[in-house]
Amino acid sequence: MAAGGEATRPTIVVVDDASEVRALVRTRLRLSGLLDVVGEGGDGAEAVEVVRALRPALVLLDVSMPVMDGLEALPRILEVSPDTQVVMYSGFQEEGLAHRAIELGASAFLEKSTDLDALAGDLVRLLEARDAPSATRVGPAMVVDGDGERRVLREHLERFREVFEDAAIGMATVTLAGQIVRANRSLGAILDRSVDELVGAAYATFAGTASGALDRMLAAILSGEEPVGQVEHDVVGSVAPRRVVATFAPVLDSGRRPLYLFVQVQDVTVQRGAEEELRRSEVGFRLLVDNVEDYAILMLSPEGLIESWNAGAQRIKGYTEDEIIGRHFRVFYPPDVQESGHPERELEIALRDGHYEEEGWRVRKDGSRFWATVLITAVHDRDGQHVGFAKVTRDVTRRREQEEALRASEERFRLLVEAVSDYAIFMLSPEGLIASWNAGAQRSKGYAADEIIGRHFRTFYPPELQEARHPEHELELAIRDGSYEEEGWRVRKDGSRFWANVVITAVRDPRGRLVGFAKVTRDITERKVMLEERDAAAAALTAANAQLQQASEDQAHFLAVTAHELRTPVSVLGGTADLLISHWTELDDVEREDLLVGMGASASRLRRLLDDLLTASRLQSSRLELEHGPVDVGQVVTECVATQRRTHPDVVIEAGVEGAVDVMGDAGRLGQVVDNLVNNALLHGAPPVRVTARGDGDDVVVEVQDSGGGVPPETQARLFDRFSTGRARGGTGLGLFIVRQLARAHGGDASYRPADGDLPGAFVVRLPRTGAPAPDDAS
Repeated sequence: MAAGGEATRPTIVVVDDASEVRALVRTRLRLSGLLDVVGEGGDGAEAVEVVRALRPALVLLDVSMPVMDGLEALPRILEVSPDTQVVMYSGFQEEGLAHRAIELGASAFLEKSTDLDALAGDLVRLLEARDAPSATRVGPAMVVDGDGERRVLREHLERFREVFEDAAIGMATVTLAGQIVRANRSLGAILDRSVDELVGAAYATFAGTASGALDRMLAAILSGEEPVGQVEHDVVGSVAPRRVVATFAPVLDSGRRPLYLFVQVQDVTVQRGAEEELRRSEVGFRLLVDNVEDYAILMLSPEGLIESWNAGAQRIKGYTEDEIIGRHFRVFYPPDVQESGHPERELEIALRDGHYEEEGWRVRKDGSRFWATVLITAVHDRDGQHVGFAKVTRDVTRRREQEEALRASEERFRLLVEAVSDYAIFMLSPEGLIASWNAGAQRSKGYAADEIIGRHFRTFYPPELQEARHPEHELELAIRDGSYEEEGWRVRKDGSRFWANVVITAVRDPRGRLVGFAKVTRDITERKVMLEERDAAAAALTAANAQLQQASEDQAHFLAVTAHELRTPVSVLGGTADLLISHWTELDDVEREDLLVGMGASASRLRRLLDDLLTASRLQSSRLELEHGPVDVGQVVTECVATQRRTHPDVVIEAGVEGAVDVMGDAGRLGQVVDNLVNNALLHGAPPVRVTARGDGDDVVVEVQDSGGGVPPETQARLFDRFSTGRARGGTGLGLFIVRQLARAHGGDASYRPADGDLPGAFVVRLPRTGAPAPDDAS
């Protein structure tokens, strides 16, 4: 279209797929005298070409158009004419759509409900505010002059302004080119995107390989070939695999032309998965049935006509599928059974009761007979409509022959049972009443046949089992499982008890009806006593082996640790002596003093280790001698702590004494107790270490605490055992052993108190006070 109007007026191109809208807007803009409409376009592709040719100051661009919509055309317009300002013009009232348009480069987003009288002025103001930091959105004031104008604009307003945000299915409105301009939360959840991410995106991006089908469907809708369209696809980019069905319906104007599209999206992932699983199950079941050879499995119509035939049916009955399909199933029955109408009655009963089951003679194709078990089940569809019968037949002729042979041998077996004396073998009625009695039963239980037959078998059970109804429970289990077996106490006629092995077997007739129980009982009291004695001996042997194994492991660990404990000071002494002998004159006084101090410390370490070894040896052989006398435990604690501070100057070791803490004992050995506890805290715990002595009734209590994590529960049981180290950070495993033994030698004891709330864990030594009664004299 040629440019018109005065040269000083800004130029504008109007793009809308509705010609009457373009005419209306073009006229209103011309009458305003503010803008010069120099071109028009019916879709986004035309808009790009018109702008490329005319380079207008403004483009008023519709959102929903066929071929190429406004959102797709917007960046292309700005690419061919960067100085042109694009104003999006749409009937969609969607905040997210406006934001998306601004993101793509639009200067403003106008709704078609904007007052047309003010439209030209608004557009001019946008040009004047070209350098403003952000574009604006004009609100939806609905002021239109003339009924014709009101009708045209109203047709292009969004028909569904309030999409139900709480709808369970996904909903969206899309442009005619397939771009989303409004979406609800459910659609966002289905497509694994936020609503803001969906607005402005092409729906085809989520359809993956189904995008071609989607394009064809949209083309059919827009051409009028299809009123609605539906496409099923996997969701591209979803966190978990997801399958959806999207239904597209056009929203039409009064001329029956599409304005935009309304989409409903339903998640069918679970439904399709279930359908696929059902399909696989049906295929597998059909293959299974077709390949079963031991059972004739076939379907009958409601009238009894054969509709399916498997390999087992052909093998058992002799007919091929072509020979038998469509014939009535009465063909398998002997003539006299057919004449009586028995096959038809079977179907009547199956339809009435759900199924019918029996055993009887059937006839093969060659006329031979076989004994069969038959199960007929009525089949209904999901609506409850009767659609036929499933019939399963098995040839059990050989089983029947075996049952006949078994019955023939039952008499011989009965004679055998009656003669057995080591087992109580007898029959029970279905109610548990004794129906037979053999010599073994009389010998083990003490009753004669005339004394016990007719009584309930609970007679043989102790009173507590009778009250618990255990005998009746045994019969219930035998009925359910076919047999029941246990061992337990039973009672003889004279009241004595014996340990018995019991097997109860449910006995049924050829038709499967319960006729009673076979009960076999054997007195195995001697075997039980022998097994218990054997188990006790085995348990004792296992415990002894465990103790020996533990002792062996502890001793091996002790030897390894002792070698390590000896190796370090011996190496220090030897190395230092060699250094002093070879280089005495080359060393200064400070170096010689440090080396001599190290030799002294190593010698002290050796003396302490030797002292522990000698003490442990004497304690083990009960040859330890104590020099008894009055001992101030507080002084012992103070001196030991002072010595440890000198040995470990970089470690905080505290002492605390409360009141008089005098005992009768050996001061040196009690010092050894405190030293060992402090050494144990330094080796296995963490500083600071605190040693306290206090009175507690008739006892003096010495406690040693450190700031470590305490002793693990699994270690506490063997904490004071000889050679027990817990395999942690060295030590001979003798220190705590000596502590407890020395404490007990003084009439006291040593223990470990685990942490409890605010009370920290500690090693505790209790000694009797001076003047307190000795343990043997205590009342």
